[in-house]
Amino acid sequence: MDQNAPVVFKVRFGRVTFTCKGHLVWEGGIVYGIVDEMPDDCPFPPDRVRLEESELELRHDPTGDYYQYHGFIFIY
Repeated sequence: MDQNAPVVFKVRFGRVTFTCKGHLVWEGGIVYGIVDEMPDDCPFPPDRVRLEESELELRHDPTGDYYQYHGFIFIY
């Protein structure tokens, strides 16, 4: 996986789910998603969220490759 690779992940706030976009960074063996884009009505997630590397899947579309995170980020 490349440092700063694009990633898409879901943020859950109560029963509502939002899709956010960002990029990946590694620090000390831990992978984080850094939020770059989120829906206007999304409550603010932390600027970085810890992701499980096993939950990341490389996806392809016409605009390029990106990672999709299959877990959820919960905001309380």
